[in-house]
Amino acid sequence: MTTTDETAAHDTRLRSLGPDYVARWEARGSVRTRPRKTIDFTQTGYFFPEDRQPLLLDENVAALGEQAKERILIQSFFKYLHDIVNLEIKEIVSACTKVLYSDLPVEFGPEIKLNTYSIVIDEYYHVYIAQDLIMQLREQYPDLGEFDFPTSDSQHAVAEIKKRLEPQYHDVFEILANCCFETTLVRELVEFFDSKDVHPSIRYYVNDHMNDESRHYAFFLDLMKYLWAEVSEDFREAIGSLMGEFVKLYLSVESEKRFNAQLLESVLGDREQAERSIGELYAGFDVTTDMPIVQNVLRAFGKAGMLEHPAVRSSFRKIGWEI
Repeated sequence: MTTTDETAAHDTRLRSLGPDYVARWEARGSVRTRPRKTIDFTQTGYFFPEDRQPLLLDENVAALGEQAKERILIQSFFKYLHDIVNLEIKEIVSACTKVLYSDLPVEFGPEIKLNTYSIVIDEYYHVYIAQDLIMQLREQYPDLGEFDFPTSDSQHAVAEIKKRLEPQYHDVFEILANCCFETTLVRELVEFFDSKDVHPSIRYYVNDHMNDESRHYAFFLDLMKYLWAEVSEDFREAIGSLMGEFVKLYLSVESEKRFNAQLLESVLGDREQAERSIGELYAGFDVTTDMPIVQNVLRAFGKAGMLEHPAVRSSFRKIGWEI
């Protein structure tokens, strides 16, 4: 088993774990090169894409008119920002901290750790921006109320799989899980908010965020390759046997459904009607291999060499996916 950082740093297949990454960060990192993100409330546009909020398909919502639509889309953006805060701090920074300080079965040398510090800086900066935007929106719209934001599907997936893993595998699994999170959506999030109806300040914010995330994609993909190759076979067997279930839990929309049920109830003032509408709007939804987001995950797993392992392939067969 290779235990030195030099192999990874000079391997062109893992260049984001070497010195080139820090050079790119110094030149392009948002925290290094971008001004404060402010919302220009004199401009018009929705704060969340219309076609990404299924509540707008509900006939009861449509009957309430434009004001209700705008309120729903503002609250949807609040949840988006809330999820960023929780994903970046509670999951990604947590995983990076394990790379930096935990007693792991794989050695991470100084260059990998320096790159990881840059990720931590970026993620705290992203949380700072998200909180800043939340405060700007609350000042502009003081009557939006409060919501009990549900646990994200990514957090739930990690917690559920850890229950089924022996403790010695937890840290490596959490790092691999976060590598999965950071290689799932990059281009799609830009496209997600690229509608002409989306407020220009929000389009700029999302595009600028992706300036960092596209670089993080390369780092976490290389980290996944390196970690999977370097851990012992018992780690690959134990963790790999649960990856199918993990992906299905992670990509579910249970968190979105719970939040939208709250949001719809706040708009309609009728809990039973809200729950009926949510049931109808999400009827028949399932996470399947033909979904682009699933293809992104499988592509990353393939590049990392994970799909070649029998335990990983078997885990996907258990959930009915032939990979």
